[in-house]
This record gives sequence, structure tokens and C-alpha cells, in this order.
Amino acid sequence: MNALRRMLFGAGQLPADLRATLEAEGLVLLEEGLTGSITYRNYRAPGQRSSWRKEAVSGAIAVSAGRLVVWAGRGKHIDVPLASPFLTAIDIGVEPPDRVRFAYDAGKFNPTRSGTVEVRLRTPRATHVAELLTPPG
Repeated sequence: MNALRRMLFGAGQLPADLRATLEAEGLVLLEEGLTGSITYRNYRAPGQRSSWRKEAVSGAIAVSAGRLVVWAGRGKHIDVPLASPFLTAIDIGVEPPDRVRFAYDAGKFNPTRSGTVEVRLRTPRATHVAELLTPPG
């Protein structure tokens, strides 16, 4: 990856220790180096306020036998057990042709935050990612 892009948007890769933990849990899917964006709507957090803000990022999606991890920019945005009610609080969808979207209410995951966060990452496997994380029904 281009050094300037990595400096601006993050590496889009999971840290080695997190990757090792996910591999030990039984890694089902790993997509790294994905381009995308994070959109914040009516977002409030300690030291942050934004009615609307969009940031370009590089990111990664990992699904193990036990959890979903979405890394965007320089940090973990989502890390939830697959059997947790928190997973159902995340709206996971596909935006054609090749984007997967993770949208959630920030306040449901952290009481010091509010507003909507949407992480969009481009991957040719967007449909597969969404199907893997959406219960049949």
C-alpha cells in the first residue's frame, strides 16, 4: 500500500495480536486492505460533535467462529460476539456493486456516545460477507 495513503487512511490491516486471536478462534473470513468510508450522523462523543461527517478509510473485516471484527482507519469499530444481541443491533447490508455497510447506533455500544455510525468497505465479496452475518429467515 502507498505510504502516504497508509499514513492518511490507516493500513487497513488487523494488528498481529488480534489476527492471531481470531485465527485461534477459527477464522472464517478475512478481508484486509479494503477502501471505504465512515459516516457519522448526529454524532456525539466526549470531545466530538458532528451533525454530519464522512471520512475516507482503509479497513478490514474478520469473522471467526465466535465474533465479527470491523477495523476502519486506525481502530476497531466493531467487535461483537456472533451470539450476542449486539450483532442484531448492527444493520449489515450490501450496496451494489461491491460495498458492504455496517450501520449502528453508537449509544447502544457505548453510553458516552450517541448518533449513527456507518462503515462502508469495498470488497468483491460484499454479498458473501452480508450473507455470512445475516441469519436466514
